[in-house]
Amino acid sequence: MHKLQLHTDCEGPLALNDNAFELCRDFIQPQGDRFFQQVARFNDYLVEVAKQAGYQAGSTLKLILPFLIAHGLTNARLADYCQKTPALVPGAEAAYQFLHTRNFPIFEVSTSYRQFAEAVGVRLGIRRENIFGTELDLDRFTLKAGEGETLRRGCEEIIAAPVIELPSRAKSLKELPAPTRDAIATLERIILQQIPAMDCGVIYQEVKPLGGPEKASAIADSLTKTGLQLADTIFVGDSATDVAAFEAVRAGGGLTISFNGDRHAVQAAEVVLVSDSAWSVALLAAIVQSWGKEGVLEIAAPETRAKSRSLVLPEQVIDPIFSGLDGHLLNIYLAKGPSRNQLIQESLAMRAKLRGQAGAALG
Repeated sequence: MHKLQLHTDCEGPLALNDNAFELCRDFIQPQGDRFFQQVARFNDYLVEVAKQAGYQAGSTLKLILPFLIAHGLTNARLADYCQKTPALVPGAEAAYQFLHTRNFPIFEVSTSYRQFAEAVGVRLGIRRENIFGTELDLDRFTLKAGEGETLRRGCEEIIAAPVIELPSRAKSLKELPAPTRDAIATLERIILQQIPAMDCGVIYQEVKPLGGPEKASAIADSLTKTGLQLADTIFVGDSATDVAAFEAVRAGGGLTISFNGDRHAVQAAEVVLVSDSAWSVALLAAIVQSWGKEGVLEIAAPETRAKSRSLVLPEQVIDPIFSGLDGHLLNIYLAKGPSRNQLIQESLAMRAKLRGQAGAALG
């Protein structure tokens, strides 16, 4: 038996939700969904085009917070909402019940607010101390007289602004369409100038989303608890917030898996999993435990005569896995290769099938 430690993102591999999007949709009325999409695309602009220091994938989770507070979100309401709304990936509860019997440590490493990450993880039997998420205490941040109304007006302006469109070829603000430049100017004024000048603007300094390098650090922290190495690690992710963790685990010799990932995840992972069941992750974990990382790489490789081994798994392992996978799709690929664009499209299609077009596009 090979040593193994499993790390998984929350939204995508475990849950079908985009919790931050849903919070905006349900607490900011009307058109909270459009508000979130505008702020998310503005953050993409800051990261990918402006390359502004201090912003990275996942920063949207802090940018939306003053507006949510202005619309009445509190710790109690957030906790209640997160307990009631998780929609799990098909098979997740049974698959993780099975994985816990395999006697290896399981960690959840999520950009989601901790309240949502815990609601999902605890439901799947993951120990609270093994759950990493964005720490958030909303009740620490109060609005001075007039700030709530200013934020609500700002929210209306953001919703009314033109849709932010970011062509992949654009490398600077001047290369963007004129309506997009106008929208970005509106969001810069409100988010980068007005809010930092408010008392509540401290939230932008104090809330630190667990995305990018912070996910890699969380994995390193978890290994100090278990005494295992990166080479013993599987990391399952699905979006841009997972790229740094993918890179760290791959550099250490571990296995990185994109589960119905976006283009960032497919390009950064070693193995691409396209599946409508969480049992697919259980299968790959069982193969690693029995055969090591090379076992997964072998089954993911295109069929060749050089494939000489039979990757046999014990009946008590394979029977529940294939029972769980019955009727579900499971495609496993190596991420490298000339067909990567086709692979991205297949992964995105499954992502949209499971999470809906809006959720799939948000990351």
